[in-house]
Amino acid sequence: MSDALVLIGGPGSGKSSVLEALGTMLEIDGVQFGAIETEQLARGWPWLNATQWMPQLEAVIELQRRAGRQTFLVAATTETDEELRAVVDAVGADRVVVVCLSAPDELAARRVAEREPDSWPGRLALIEHARKLGARAPIDRIGEHRRRVCATCRVAAVLGGNRCALGLWRRAIADHS
Repeated sequence: MSDALVLIGGPGSGKSSVLEALGTMLEIDGVQFGAIETEQLARGWPWLNATQWMPQLEAVIELQRRAGRQTFLVAATTETDEELRAVVDAVGADRVVVVCLSAPDELAARRVAEREPDSWPGRLALIEHARKLGARAPIDRIGEHRRRVCATCRVAAVLGGNRCALGLWRRAIADHS
């Protein structure tokens, strides 16, 4: 039985930070897992679109399964229902929970501006894209059954930090068993 937590949100929404924090908690708890940021699969020039990096995600997950991993944390910037479904399908886990992260548009833009080097030609476009996606929460772009889980995890993250979100993930996975 394999489990996956898919973190979605626009640039600057906190996917990488949450992925790192949850990964640390799983490691402390002795849980074997794989953590993948899909943007690393697309990186380069020209930037690969989702249909180009999706088969890579599926292949990497399969290779990690062969290495014995059954729990996965995946961060992805999905902008359509089709992209989200494709990520979930590529992960191929028996049980998947999608967590939607969002940030106010100016905060998302500031985070991107602070992390991307001034010399990168795509920096200004990504800052503007983060601002645009920050203004429309990813939760508006996914199905009703996922909305409840996402809203619960978002509230938990605000109230109790990442450990609470991890606990909710584990409960949500157990509820779907």
